[in-house]
Amino acid sequence: MTRSGRDRRVVLGVSGSIAAYKAAEIIRLFRKTGIDVHVVMTPAAREFIAPLTLGTLSGNPVTVDLFGSETGGPYLDWGGEGGGNAGIRHIQTSREAELIVVAPATGNLLGKVAHGIADEPLSTAILASSVPVLFAPAMNTRMWENPAVRENVRLLIERGYRFVDPEEGDLACGEFGKGKMADPERIVDAALRLLGPARPDLPAILVTAGRTEELLDPVRFLSNRSSGRMGTAIAEAARDLGHPVTLVHGALAAPPPIGIERVEVGTAEEMQRALRRLSPLHPILVMAAAVADYRPARIAKRKIASGGEERSLPLAPNPDILAGLAASRRGMRTVGFALEIGGGIARAREKLARKGCDLIVLNDPTREGSRFGGETNEAVLLFADGRQEKLPLMTKERLARVILERVMQTPPERTSAPRRRKR
Repeated sequence: MTRSGRDRRVVLGVSGSIAAYKAAEIIRLFRKTGIDVHVVMTPAAREFIAPLTLGTLSGNPVTVDLFGSETGGPYLDWGGEGGGNAGIRHIQTSREAELIVVAPATGNLLGKVAHGIADEPLSTAILASSVPVLFAPAMNTRMWENPAVRENVRLLIERGYRFVDPEEGDLACGEFGKGKMADPERIVDAALRLLGPARPDLPAILVTAGRTEELLDPVRFLSNRSSGRMGTAIAEAARDLGHPVTLVHGALAAPPPIGIERVEVGTAEEMQRALRRLSPLHPILVMAAAVADYRPARIAKRKIASGGEERSLPLAPNPDILAGLAASRRGMRTVGFALEIGGGIARAREKLARKGCDLIVLNDPTREGSRFGGETNEAVLLFADGRQEKLPLMTKERLARVILERVMQTPPERTSAPRRRKR
């Protein structure tokens, strides 16, 4: 299975702001998802970061000039191949892309694009392209709030340009206010959402991750030690393979994936409602979340006072989300997880049958290399048709790929058979 994202191309435009150094991190995040990045710089941007740096990180020539200067390095593109077509390279680069991301976008660049001025490679590439454009402004607070800049932003939005608004924070000029460029993760997340799935023809995958938190009183809850790393790794792997992905997650210790739809929930009942709403749109469900089996039977309206005396806590069972979805949507391929200590093959098989899954992933968090929050896992895959596959210790990212490969190999004829019989 290949990383479908590698067939996708994004132009990263860099204009003259101190935030230009963050372009390096933006390139890294794009390349991590398999996207091919081509950089176009304004002359002012070269005063803040060297084209050689961005060319080395992207692995592609960097367009820095309209007319094809004779100087440059191995990663600089000062014109067309062999010096030909020197004046149109920036136009061709933008037309071959699916999206142009401008980060940082200065007030000067926004003004030029708003008023059709094309006097350097980046503004020319934007105006000569019909692909979506995403601006991530970076400038002094007073400049961002200037009526002329606000009017230019309004014009650009009316014409279909997209923005990731700047954040409030300490600015390079020593002031504090709104104008700091958004974090690279926010910018790449917005870009990937604009791009959409690399392969919309592939089945959509619904993934759960993290832990639920069952309220005891306004400040306390019952939960578990799940970090959510396995579920987020599955969501990222599905995204990189080109699938449309939605992640429903509880509390996460791992950073949430970028570029996918995310729905945050708190309790098991909230997760159940979200999955019931989303499952008809997703033929595959990977239930990696650690859902609490029980919740307090009553939630105290006020913080329970401490006093040192013993207390009893009545518990009520939470709904079996996976079993309910598998029963109600018999054509959906479902993957569950079984956390068992000390083997647990028999218990995992019983869980597989009881929940009606196509595949159960069994792991033991007490084994070396499979601990909560770790980077690796050692798992056994149990299939509804009786097959069993013991996997060696591997990273959670690699295990996520294996799980997706196996569920995609599950014959759809078998999973959809109950639906045909019901007719």
